[in-house]
Amino acid sequence: MNSSKSDNQFVRFVKNNVALLLIIFCVVAITTVVLVSTLSAGDPDNPTTVIPDPDDETPKTEIVKVYYGSPLSYTSVGMEYTDGKDILFVFNSTLNTWKTHNALDLIAAEGTTVTSMFDGTVTKVEETYGMGNSVTVDHGDGVVATYSSLGSVDVVKGQTLAKGDKIGTVGTTASYEFSDGPHLHLEVYKDNKHVDPMPYVKGEVYIEKEVQVTD
Repeated sequence: MNSSKSDNQFVRFVKNNVALLLIIFCVVAITTVVLVSTLSAGDPDNPTTVIPDPDDETPKTEIVKVYYGSPLSYTSVGMEYTDGKDILFVFNSTLNTWKTHNALDLIAAEGTTVTSMFDGTVTKVEETYGMGNSVTVDHGDGVVATYSSLGSVDVVKGQTLAKGDKIGTVGTTASYEFSDGPHLHLEVYKDNKHVDPMPYVKGEVYIEKEVQVTD
């Protein structure tokens, strides 16, 4: 008897508070969804999906290695670079003496095109008795190259060059090396110190650059 009475009271309570019970149920359901979403956002097994914005025009870039290139098509090497270790001196037939040589002489036919080994800016164009027509290019990253014994010069001071742009032509204007015939006398400085030009000529040296890429 008591049990039936309790059941009837529960039923009447439910009927009289349907709206309140529905509200409580909704609040609990919403709270549960919010909690699950919050916890999932920090769960590596349930990563948040990021949808790319089709209107995002931010340029995409990547780091690439850009290598130096030979300044000309040469047939052989004349006087080598003296590094003070393996090669102390080379024989200069014009001056008839053994001496240091802080450059690399690349033998080529007179008039052969000489190009820039890398992007850069012309910092000096000059003519001297010893090295003849010379062009100095700042290639950036502490690298500066001087192209000498040129027959003709096709650039001016302050000019911006891209890798492969023409600087001039091979000649015999270097009086100190006249007996060696037409050639390019190439000097390379790295951080204001002479270095062997051959790794640059062979394309073994590179600079990392950030470039824009397309999809």
